[in-house]
Amino acid sequence: MGLTARLVSPLALFRKLERESYRAFHAKTPLHKADHFFNFCVTAASMRDYTLEHLGKVLPSDKKLYYDNWAKLPALVAAAEIANSTKHFVLREHGTGKPAAVKTQSVRMKKAAFVDIYANAAGDTKVVKVFRTEVSVVLSDGQVLQLYAFTREILLYWKNFLASVGLKVRRQPFSQLAGT
Repeated sequence: MGLTARLVSPLALFRKLERESYRAFHAKTPLHKADHFFNFCVTAASMRDYTLEHLGKVLPSDKKLYYDNWAKLPALVAAAEIANSTKHFVLREHGTGKPAAVKTQSVRMKKAAFVDIYANAAGDTKVVKVFRTEVSVVLSDGQVLQLYAFTREILLYWKNFLASVGLKVRRQPFSQLAGT
């Protein structure tokens, strides 16, 4: 029996991944944005293990091909490196204890301009320029992804991967996604 509450399948974990993406994007403070971004990355990295367990791939030899393929996807690599380096403070090489080289080039938080769009029942709209904290990730291939694009790329990958192994992701209700 697992020690997870309600996270009993890759599909349940995928829904958590969606919720962490939403929370990270909509976080009101830099601290909460950082927390939810980290949680998103941990959940994204955990998708690998949940999926392999679901597929019955429990031996290292069974997992190798999957991990080799995932290591070729810069956004998945970045999520795993962010999760593990934050969790462990420093990634270290097994055996030597020396700091390990990471592939992800950088992760930065900065103020950026956004627009909030408000609409009322009559169809009137109002556009308000605001400044909020943005997360920017520079992947191993040099591609720069802002928070929304980074999480979207990972979500799309896992949605397609799950479908390829017979697990159809269904849309979760907005109230569940946003916690309202």
